[in-house]
Formats: sequence, structure tokens, C-alpha cells
Amino acid sequence: MSALRVELFFDDEAGNWHYRVPALHINGGGTRAREDAERECLSAIAFALEGDPQDYDTDAETVTFDVNVAPAA
Repeated sequence: MSALRVELFFDDEAGNWHYRVPALHINGGGTRAREDAERECLSAIAFALEGDPQDYDTDAETVTFDVNVAPAA
């Protein structure tokens, strides 16, 4: 197992919460509550890991991995 760094931060000027996942080049947010930013971030990570079937190489051998996106305990 490995840990994925997620950065949550409050934008004082805009008055809302944002997030970024440097390893996956994900940036987002603009939510009123930190919990909402965290929830949106989890969804963004899951979406990024799904991929796009149009990008798949149909001639390649494939394997799949089970990946669980959830806050660490």
C-alpha cells in the first residue's frame, strides 16, 4: 500500500476550500466546507483512476488492480 498526498487549503480571498493532488495533477475546489472539498477530491481521484476506454490499447495484454480511494485511518 502507498499513501497519496492530498493538500486541502482555505482561500482567504475567495472564502472557500480547495484541494490539490500533486502526484495526479488534480486541482479543484471552491467549496464552503473543508469536508466538501475532501469529498470532491475523493471523487476526482476515483474519476482520474478510471481512465477513458478510448485511450486503451486493444492489442495489449491487460491486468486490473483493485484500488480503494478512501481517507486513511
